[in-house]
Formats: sequence, structure tokens, C-alpha cells
Amino acid sequence: MGLYTGLRKAGATAVARDAKGPAVSLPCPYTASMPDPIRTLTLSEWEDRLARLYERDDRLDVRRDGERYAPDEAVDAYALSAHAEALQSAEVDGDLWGTLADIEEEAASDEEAWAKICDFYLGRGCALLRVTGGDEPEEWIFEESLARRLGLLD
Repeated sequence: MGLYTGLRKAGATAVARDAKGPAVSLPCPYTASMPDPIRTLTLSEWEDRLARLYERDDRLDVRRDGERYAPDEAVDAYALSAHAEALQSAEVDGDLWGTLADIEEEAASDEEAWAKICDFYLGRGCALLRVTGGDEPEEWIFEESLARRLGLLD
């Protein structure tokens, strides 16, 4: 189990092990007053949210009724991936092992690698978005303020 996996209550602690030293108890940054950083959407809800987005000058935003948008401003999973901290998707290569190396971690399997990536980013205030109903699991990690601004967590 990862550092923050399953710890979702105020005052919870996790045990971190460092190869160079003894185990250390760390407070979980998640508290009861914070909104849940994990959201699950159906595939249909996910597609609806993507359709509401546009990208202009490398900035994502939500479409407004009555405004016109160029076809090249449409956002698909590939365009959205440039704004994600990490992802696991059948449609877009999230470079699982490259992301793991970026956070200076190692793992023995894809599952362990993804768990460590989730722990790292959730422990830093990011949000995890799960998409169900597809052929393969979809999980996207975004900076929480971005995910909220784009309506991905609504």
C-alpha cells in the first residue's frame, strides 16, 4: 500500500521508509475539511466534460454559451494530457516509467509504479480523476485548482 493510499481522514498518519534510515511517521495532508481529491466519472461524463473544453494559446478553459471556437481549439484526451501531472490511459501514452523516474521512485510492476505516482501527487494536493466504463482503466492526475476550474471534479 502506498503512502497515502486509503488514508482519507483527519489525523491519519502514514509510515514512510527510506533505505538510508528508519521508518518515519508522516501526517497525511488530507483532512476532513478538504474535498475528496478522488472523483469517478463514467465514460459518457468524461466525454461530456472534454467536449466542454477548449485550448487557446496553450491554456485550457471551459466553453461559454454563445461564443464561437475554432475547430483546432477542441480538446481531446491527447490535448488534455499535456496539462495532466500524470495519467494512465488506453488512448494516450502517459509514460508511466518516465513519470516514476521524474519523482525519483522505483517499482517492480506497473501497478506499483502507478500507486507510487498517485501517492506522490495526491500527497501534494492534486486530484485523481477515474473514468469507468471503458475497455481499460483510465486515471488522470491534475493539479486540483486546474481540475476544479475546468469542471472536471463537478
